Amino acid sequence: MSNSRNRATGWQHAKLSGHANETNVENLFKDTHFCELFSKRLGIKKIVSAKVGGLCETNVTSVLGDKTKSKTDLKLTLEDGNVVNISIKKSNDGQVFLIGVERFIAGYELQFKESIPDHIQDLLYLYFYGNPKTQTLLNDSTVTRNQKASWIKYQRKHNRLTWVSLFNMNKNSAEALLDWLKNNIEKITDFCFSRGLAKNPSDWAQYVWYINLLDEDSLNTVFSIEDIKRAVVGNKNTVSPSSRCGGSTTHLPFGFVQWHQAKMQFHLSLNKLSDIVMSKF
Repeated sequence: MSNSRNRATGWQHAKLSGHANETNVENLFKDTHFCELFSKRLGIKKIVSAKVGGLCETNVTSVLGDKTKSKTDLKLTLEDGNVVNISIKKSNDGQVFLIGVERFIAGYELQFKESIPDHIQDLLYLYFYGNPKTQTLLNDSTVTRNQKASWIKYQRKHNRLTWVSLFNMNKNSAEALLDWLKNNIEKITDFCFSRGLAKNPSDWAQYVWYINLLDEDSLNTVFSIEDIKRAVVGNKNTVSPSSRCGGSTTHLPFGFVQWHQAKMQFHLSLNKLSDIVMSKF
């Protein structure tokens, strides 16, 4: 079986098991006592109903004018009519956001109504994918100096520069990209965890709930996304290049970001979140 088929089979399993887990979570709220305990846990009004999207989940309106997946997996309707949106994670670690560079830039600017400077956009395309100058730069011995042959081969294959190459190319530019990531980590976190590309606030997640009801992991931890956002700001200096392959990934307060299939793949880590968030849950 080919690697691509193995990968496709793995994604299909993850999708189906994720929806099965969500259904089990929804069933928890059929118990009145559980609803009472969970309301107290989050400090919210009485829960009157719970609904997950499941396999029949419909896409929502995107800020880019098309349709997109909502970050919300579970909607809790309260007795006062308000709705609480929750993102469900069934594993300690995993993907929280996968997005192409062009859509990341356009979506970020629309969600937060601010422009990403042109030079930062160029660097994002260089680091992840899509800058037309990439291959030319990789033929420059100044850019590839002091690098292992395997690192250079990796960059040429994936049409991107790692952090070592960015620093070799221009130290000030590389530091500017790092500073932009650090100084905007709150918005990046909001984008990844809560909003995604969803246009309407009614589709944005407010909590992340690590829970697995498939007998795979013993998980039951809830974080307020507002708490996560405050925590990442306090830990923004942990944004840094990894040592892997000359800096092919970037450490973030909540996990890391890397190249994946010519896109930006943000990962989250329960251990990292637990370390940085003083959670009351």
